[in-house]
Amino acid sequence: MNQDQINAKLSQISSKGLESSFALSEAALENAQKLAELNYAASKDALVNVQDSITQVLSAKDPKQVTDLITADLLQDAGTQAAAYQKKVTKVLRDSNKELNNVVESSIDQFQKGMQEWINTISANAPAGSDAFVSAIKTGYGSALQGFEQFRAVSKDALATAEKNAEQAFEAFQGQVAQVKKAATPATRSRKAA
Repeated sequence: MNQDQINAKLSQISSKGLESSFALSEAALENAQKLAELNYAASKDALVNVQDSITQVLSAKDPKQVTDLITADLLQDAGTQAAAYQKKVTKVLRDSNKELNNVVESSIDQFQKGMQEWINTISANAPAGSDAFVSAIKTGYGSALQGFEQFRAVSKDALATAEKNAEQAFEAFQGQVAQVKKAATPATRSRKAA
């Protein structure tokens, strides 16, 4: 194997790495766009709801009517909207984490395959007496593989932890909304009874 062939093989491995980088960048931009669209829609909905509530409060004729407008149902609606928004954001983040994981996995697999082919080619075409050099390359490659496998395991753990934390935050938020609704319901009933 001559120097041109070695360089061509390394160039091929590098170009696959660049393709993976472009795929990651594209996925990040798509997910940022999805989050921006979610934020825009949520802001628009919140503004419309606030405007409707203000209009109702301003059209009220006495303080009791204003108090009746601000009920547990209003709080529940706001909580439901916030929970729906959080659920959508969590889904986008979960999907982007899966996408990231797939690209990382694919990149590692491609790199390992390319390097293994390169080492096999070098080994097959190594001149006589270069056994120590070939052995050193194989040992170095074996160490690099262990590093990639450790990176793969750590990235899987990190993604699983991020997903678990997002789910726990969402469940905690839903629990708080339920508590507010439960606490506000008896107060609403007592005002209506009076």
